[in-house]
Amino acid sequence: MFTRKITAALAICAAFGTPVGAQTKSDTLQVDFVVDGVAGVFEQSFSLNTAQIASHYRPSASCNGPCVAPLSAARDVVTIAEREVIEFVTGQIANGTGLLVDSRDPDNRATGFIAASLNIPTALLRKNNPFLNDILMAMGGQVTDGTLTFAQALPIVVFDDGPSTGDAPAFINLLIDEGYPADKLSYYRGGMLVWTALGLSTNSKP
Repeated sequence: MFTRKITAALAICAAFGTPVGAQTKSDTLQVDFVVDGVAGVFEQSFSLNTAQIASHYRPSASCNGPCVAPLSAARDVVTIAEREVIEFVTGQIANGTGLLVDSRDPDNRATGFIAASLNIPTALLRKNNPFLNDILMAMGGQVTDGTLTFAQALPIVVFDDGPSTGDAPAFINLLIDEGYPADKLSYYRGGMLVWTALGLSTNSKP
């Protein structure tokens, strides 16, 4: 239900979401899942695509160095790694109780993304987006007495291109500023840079 709501909200902003079902295997190096009724698998290749890895190194033009994202995005937000991302996809996303958010711009997502992720660019959470409340309500926000509350907020894992960029921490802090519970947010700091450097499979089509 929440994924459909978010997909509808993002359609207004010209972004897209992907519902997912999953079936796990005991070996986390090969995990079966189903996206839009099509079977797929998380696998780990030991033949690395160095061009793809390099494409995810995106330090900000405004960074004077070192361009390294913080280990923690915000207080009470847990930083996680690859196994936790896979478990989140095959567990909470599969049963409709979580969201995996790719906070990059759509152009950057074209270089590859983690299956089952929704593309919600960080810019869409800024105050100047007239559809901000639509997105927040699709994530579980509810208006009570004129105030947006998050009693039904979904657990969310947020990622970006990786430790050289700051889209995901910015996304997380913008959500918290709107009242989203920090303890329902997790930060995959490794992002696409580490994901691809480990040879983990990616999608290239929405």
